[in-house]
Amino acid sequence: MKNLIKLFTVALVLSSCTTTSSTEVKERMIGFHPNPEIQDLKWHLGTQEAIDHVIAVDKLWAAKDYESMRSHFVDTVKVTDWNGKVSSSFDEFKASMEADDSDVSWTFDYAYSVDIDPSRGGEHVQAGFSISSPKKDGSVEKYYIHESYYIINQKIVTLSQYKQASAP
Repeated sequence: MKNLIKLFTVALVLSSCTTTSSTEVKERMIGFHPNPEIQDLKWHLGTQEAIDHVIAVDKLWAAKDYESMRSHFVDTVKVTDWNGKVSSSFDEFKASMEADDSDVSWTFDYAYSVDIDPSRGGEHVQAGFSISSPKKDGSVEKYYIHESYYIINQKIVTLSQYKQASAP
């Protein structure tokens, strides 16, 4: 009898644990996207882990430690910089960073992550930066860069940059 009571108590405790129903998950989905194959899925919040990955890359980028950045990217990463130049491998991307000999500085303003299907993996991290770029005439150009990362298994698969002029 004692074992039956213990079993009943354990079953009662387990059944009272909160689970998320598929209805609740669908209620948490927001927005829309252009992929017609999965129109029934919408955006969800991503994870802090993906954001932390981008933060780690930013620290290496600021230190110009490009070789250490390699482990954060797939070898065949596709990078589109703000002026439309496309790199199709990490080596091409690294070469373009090394060729950019400017003293650009930036502040990391924001980052967030969204995911279309959390059960499948892969997150879209959005990050924004305020840039100060010294010019040859002594002036400083200020602008914003928005970066869009697609990360799978803690590796950046794509990176796209967008430039916006700062407010006067």
